[in-house]
Amino acid sequence: MISTNDSIKIINPINQLKLFNYAAYFDLFVNLFNKKKMPNSILLTGHKGIGKATFAYHIVNYLLSKNEEHAYIAKDFEINKLNQSYQLINAKTHPNFFLIENDSSSKDIKIEEVRNLLKFVSKSTYGEGFKIVMIDNAENLNINSSNALLKSIEEPDDRTFFIIIHDSSKKILNTIKSRCTEFKFFKDSKDKREILSNLLRNYDVNIDYDIPLDNFYYETPGNLLKYIFSLKSLKSNIFNDQLKAIFFLIDNYKKEKNIEVLSYISFFIQRFYNNLLQNYDKNLTNVFHNYMLISQRINKMKKYNLDEKNTFFSIKDILTNETK
Repeated sequence: MISTNDSIKIINPINQLKLFNYAAYFDLFVNLFNKKKMPNSILLTGHKGIGKATFAYHIVNYLLSKNEEHAYIAKDFEINKLNQSYQLINAKTHPNFFLIENDSSSKDIKIEEVRNLLKFVSKSTYGEGFKIVMIDNAENLNINSSNALLKSIEEPDDRTFFIIIHDSSKKILNTIKSRCTEFKFFKDSKDKREILSNLLRNYDVNIDYDIPLDNFYYETPGNLLKYIFSLKSLKSNIFNDQLKAIFFLIDNYKKEKNIEVLSYISFFIQRFYNNLLQNYDKNLTNVFHNYMLISQRINKMKKYNLDEKNTFFSIKDILTNETK
């Protein structure tokens, strides 16, 4: 059961001051940089929500704030929010840092954004430092923007570093991958458990996180955190009040069209029917038939992109009648 205030929101990677369970990756990048062996074009690959962007912002802050007052706190893997680089990056005014990420109103990263990046790269570095370009959600680069980017990442200036972040469940042009040094980010179930535990503690949230982890062992801590907080608004035990959670997630999916939500919907439907079958004193055949029918419809919707509106209307109707 979650016990915390209702105003809590997930912090964006740019403002996530603590980095959890990435010591080995962090030390690797620091050593490469200090030995002047860090590749100029880097591709960070892994599932969405695993912490790639958070890691990237921490590396960026470490590098840019090295000679500043209130520099990055390496022993604690923590950004000091008083350092100048952190404040300038947040204000989008850092002279040696350029960010491209998805505009919330558009799926594609447009060629205009890449052209602005090229102008940034062509300018002299401010001071005696170096420049860093970060591209988040690179899988959303369209063909034109990808092609415009190729030459820069193939022949970068010695003092310019590209950090490109890619959701490995989606495709990216092979020509981009071939021009970068790829670092694949993977976390096993133990790491995920520790990361989610630390994140929830950081948000001052008390929940039995074994339940979502045991049932969504394939999911990333960031995605689990997102849906734990989304379901929190129900103000009930999200893992006991399955029907309320199912309807909430259906409405959430219809708004956001996030395919990952379908896995959560399927999970709560399964728990709903498990409880129903254990406590049902009528015809179990009908109950089991309804469960199989709903499961098949969701799977077909995933596979064939069927009419979601009619499918969800039918599912809600079946589930509501089960409780009468």
